[in-house]
Amino acid sequence: MEKYDIIVVGGGASGLMAAGTAANNGAKVLLLEKMFRPGRKLRITGKGRCNLTNLTTIDDFLTHVNNPEFLKPAFENFFAQDLIDFLQSIHIKTKIERGQRVFPQSDKAQEIVDGLHKWVLSSGVELKSDARVNKLFTKEGRASGVRLSNGKMFFAEKVILCLGGNSYPKTGSTGDGYKLAESAGHRVTDIRPALVPIAIKGQVPESMDRLVLKNINVKVYRKNKLIGEKFGEMQFFTKSISGPIILSLSREFGKELYAREVLDFSIDLKPALSDEKLTNRIQREIDNQLSLSLKGLLRKLLPSQMVDYFIKILQIDPQETAFKLEDHQMKKIISLMKNFKFEVRDLYGFDEAVVTVGGVSLDEVDSKSMESKVLKNLYFAGELLDLDADTGGFNLQIAFSTGRLAAQSAIKK
Repeated sequence: MEKYDIIVVGGGASGLMAAGTAANNGAKVLLLEKMFRPGRKLRITGKGRCNLTNLTTIDDFLTHVNNPEFLKPAFENFFAQDLIDFLQSIHIKTKIERGQRVFPQSDKAQEIVDGLHKWVLSSGVELKSDARVNKLFTKEGRASGVRLSNGKMFFAEKVILCLGGNSYPKTGSTGDGYKLAESAGHRVTDIRPALVPIAIKGQVPESMDRLVLKNINVKVYRKNKLIGEKFGEMQFFTKSISGPIILSLSREFGKELYAREVLDFSIDLKPALSDEKLTNRIQREIDNQLSLSLKGLLRKLLPSQMVDYFIKILQIDPQETAFKLEDHQMKKIISLMKNFKFEVRDLYGFDEAVVTVGGVSLDEVDSKSMESKVLKNLYFAGELLDLDADTGGFNLQIAFSTGRLAAQSAIKK
């Protein structure tokens, strides 16, 4: 019976980092991945471009995560620049884009997957794919190995669980890690999808399907009370809304939406202009072209895909000459542009969620080592833990940092 120093379960971002780090430090490592090959979910992150991390300051970074105090040791050990330097060492060049987001220079997530795959194998990791773990072995209060669904058993001094959450289950994240953690005596907090599109009541016109709005502000109301807002980019679909700020709002208000609480979203299409400045802007357009129709005016103010829908809501003849508009009609136009409201219904499910909120309770994991406080020689990393963050490279950095720390701690001990 072959025995290993460390078994890593799960070949995603945290698992690949953990396995390669441990092997590079002299450990005999077995990496078990349930899918045909590792990195399936990593391959589709960032719409296939892989937003690796974010180069904001660590203090600002921590404002984007749900449990900042827990993550401080992991980030102090291995953070954004460390990740970039590591990728450089395995011949992957990176670039910085708007919002300090970091991507591979090739714009291909597959390059990251291939690079990490090659790195772990060259480090001496033994990789077994199509290997689904369904049991965690313990001996004298310590983790001692695992059993696969086909009955094969493997034993080791340490076990690191990196099985991910429940998001994008087709990539292999089907919640297996929660069952293993619970079998070891750990508590798993309630989970729900996050960074996921939001379903709206009714539907938007076909002309607005896939429309992207940039530099807009979205406010969230509960019973007419403002409870949150975000500035940035969003996208319409016929029955849902998505895009960076909507994904972030789905995480922030996921609990309410998952419980089907009614929330109203209001889009300010011209957040840089006050009502008065917008009125003056419209008046200038009219003064410059006295024959300008309402439809022509709206084309100067809105994306073309929104014009007909606005006209339908305004219930004004689109050929009406703009300078003939009455005060109440002008106020209605301005109000609609500054407060374009719609009711949201609920969240889409795990099939479309970028991350999972909830997971293994952090109270039962040592943040300085990622080791279980319940079962010795058991470690956790990545999305399996009750850790999540905004979109923008924050979640992948969590995976890489916790995977690195778990492996280093397991080796030291």
